[in-house]
Amino acid sequence: MTGNDNKKIGSIICGAPCKRLQKELIEGFVIAADRGLDIALEAGITPDLVVGDFDSARSAVPEGVECIKVSSVKDDTDAMLAADFALKYGCSELRFFCALGGRIDHTIANIQMLYHFKIRGVRAELLGDNTRLFLATDETVTIPRFDGYLSAFSFDKAAVVTEKGVKYPLTNHPLTNDMPIGVSNEITADCAEIIVHSGTLLVLEVHK
Repeated sequence: MTGNDNKKIGSIICGAPCKRLQKELIEGFVIAADRGLDIALEAGITPDLVVGDFDSARSAVPEGVECIKVSSVKDDTDAMLAADFALKYGCSELRFFCALGGRIDHTIANIQMLYHFKIRGVRAELLGDNTRLFLATDETVTIPRFDGYLSAFSFDKAAVVTEKGVKYPLTNHPLTNDMPIGVSNEITADCAEIIVHSGTLLVLEVHK
């Protein structure tokens, strides 16, 4: 447990390769999803809950930590199961750590999972070693300047977007899912502002 009482945030530690777990962002109710238990313990984090089919975790569950073991024959990924339990424990925002950069099929599944929660009104984001990824629908997003690249792709067939404070600004511009024009932008102001006028946008921060 992190010692933070903000239980509205569910921090889910997944099992993708992770050179540096962003411990400073982990707060609220902490769940380790299968191999995420190994990553959590190596980082000195004791989760509140461990969930999975345990086909990849090597570590023993610490004494006193709740553990939910499921069958390996299932429809949901371990990350999805962990997220469902986070919601049952009252979390309204989900952060998935070590959720990028492993098996490409799991990465795609995690991105689809974001949309599953987005349309249900749950804020969620995926975090990897140097990457943050989230969805934005009919909303304005402000992103502080960082050293790296800001990319935005249409998650729907099309999204109408305005981007301010960036090297390549857009104004009421349609982005389509068959043309990656939104790749590798850079923030030039103190903050970038992305306005999604319609549709759903996949936003990525890739930090150097």
